[in-house]
Amino acid sequence: MKLIKFINLGGPLNWLLTAILCFCFCQCLERGIYFFQTRKGSKGDVLKRLQTKAMKLAALTETQRRKEMEKETALLYYEMNRGLWLLNFISAVSPSIGLLGTVTGLIGSFSKMAEVGAAVNIQDLSGGIWEAMLTTAFGMIISIPALLCYRTFKRIIEKRMMTMGLYGDECQSIVTGTHDAERCDASSCTWEETGCSALPCQQGAL
Repeated sequence: MKLIKFINLGGPLNWLLTAILCFCFCQCLERGIYFFQTRKGSKGDVLKRLQTKAMKLAALTETQRRKEMEKETALLYYEMNRGLWLLNFISAVSPSIGLLGTVTGLIGSFSKMAEVGAAVNIQDLSGGIWEAMLTTAFGMIISIPALLCYRTFKRIIEKRMMTMGLYGDECQSIVTGTHDAERCDASSCTWEETGCSALPCQQGAL
């Protein structure tokens, strides 16, 4: 009940901000779970998926293989960025909605003061202004975490894309057998030794 009363103090726009807050929380939770499940070394590691795709394309020509790898990289990039536009939108719009609520609240307070004239009660006036300022504070409370999560997720994506770019070509060369054989041990080698992790190979096996 106290939460509902607090929302009502800010007027109708506070309910809109409450709905935006719910969307923001759900999106941050969904993206957080996704990035945790696709972290390095996990079953859903995006680099492992790219390496697996490279293995499947070993029979294709270099041009076809490169095109397919570019498609796979683009799909992974889209998958990682899915829904982040909403966090960026919320971080930009929430303060403006809060400010709009404050302005409309101040307009109502000053219009009442103009109607009353000299008999205005300063306590009532300050109470109305205080309530009007709640929407701005509420909007900032939503905007700051949304922007923080957005920047954090984008940083994770940048690091993953850099890793995929660094190791993508080398993984393809290993798959086609053009990678320097001297980097493999006489009996076996790992992708970690050649710059790519998680997929074992044996010298001369490819």
